[in-house]
Amino acid sequence: MDSWYLLFCKPRQETRAQINLQNQGIEAFFPLLKTEKLVKGRRTFKESALFPNYLFVRLNSQNCNFAAVKNTRGISGFVSYGASYQIVPEQLISELQNFKPNLNTNDLPSAGDLVYLNNGSFKDVQAIFKEPDGDMRSILLINLLNQKIEVTVDNKDIRKVG
Repeated sequence: MDSWYLLFCKPRQETRAQINLQNQGIEAFFPLLKTEKLVKGRRTFKESALFPNYLFVRLNSQNCNFAAVKNTRGISGFVSYGASYQIVPEQLISELQNFKPNLNTNDLPSAGDLVYLNNGSFKDVQAIFKEPDGDMRSILLINLLNQKIEVTVDNKDIRKVG
């Protein structure tokens, strides 16, 4: 009977372990999470393991060579409780395989969108969203004295139109 087991991998070697297990004909899986980071003022996206150093494998408990799996490159060993290896429910694996995180955690408007300001001196002033300026602030274009002026404001002070 096939069951999913939980493996502990060496640091940052989940992909290596997965490839080596698949070369042996063993189904292996680890969920990925796409994260957004600010590096030198620019937003970058990076995929990393949702559960760092852990890998799920599907093995037949009757005729699988657990020692060969345990000694695969990139793997430290099975997660176990006492003498028995940790079995992961099929439903949990199914949910993890279908897991699609909300990548748009940042609800900022797009460039060119019309917004209103909520802060003191610019309360209810209409502006055009230009671009994010870091994680907490954004650059807006405000029409003052018939000129477009760039203003940097906190994201919490921006209200979208509509």
